[in-house]
Amino acid sequence: MEGSEISEYDGKWLHELALNNKVLENFNLLSNLGVKSGDLELIAKNCASLVKVKICTDTDIADLVGFFCNAAALEEFWGGFFDIPQEDGVGDQNALERYAVVAFPQRLCSLGIMLLENQELPIVFHFAARLKKLDLHSVLLDTEGHCQLLERCPNLEMLKGRDMIGDRGLGVVAQNFKKLKRLWLCGDENYNLEAMTTMITHRGLILLSQGFLELEYLVFTAYDITNASLESVGTHLKKLYRFHMTLLENKETTTNFPLDNGV
Repeated sequence: MEGSEISEYDGKWLHELALNNKVLENFNLLSNLGVKSGDLELIAKNCASLVKVKICTDTDIADLVGFFCNAAALEEFWGGFFDIPQEDGVGDQNALERYAVVAFPQRLCSLGIMLLENQELPIVFHFAARLKKLDLHSVLLDTEGHCQLLERCPNLEMLKGRDMIGDRGLGVVAQNFKKLKRLWLCGDENYNLEAMTTMITHRGLILLSQGFLELEYLVFTAYDITNASLESVGTHLKKLYRFHMTLLENKETTTNFPLDNGV
């Protein structure tokens, strides 16, 4: 039901599904519908073959302790949020302790969390090394937060994120992710000059092309690109079959138009 707009009346249908279905493998309710944690836990108890779950973002991860305990076969999870208030830039200790009891399943290797901020990263650090797919498209991390998390994910094969990862973040990725095959870094619809200073440029593209020799799929937004950086992509990424670049023009950039030679 991903992306659907659904009129909800009483929610009983989901409870009936949780009670009666024993063979569910892929549960994707990434829509405007909320999910009761009790129903999700019951689905996990009854469906031993459940490997993929996507839900909307209005569920606190701390309320999913029972679900994660019962979803032993779970490999992919997307949705939920962490709720840790900040005081003077530091996460509230009591709030952090609420998440200490959350034990993510041992088979979990694909993760997407909404509204993840810098102070919440330690919750993810302890199992980050086993992740093969990571979706950071909707997080609220800055460049430093991206770097701290990505340094702990050496086995990533697919990364979906935001262009706010910047050149520095791409440098971290290039050093650590030798298995990376798919990289998707989207941009915002509205940019300002301050935001652009942390985005991807020709420097990051060169680092990326020289570090990801297994890369097959590359989609990104950049604001400063040169012919040399495009030539570097063509020279090093021999396995690349999809290349999609959105280029933002800005008076402060050094983009050397035309880019005919790079193309």
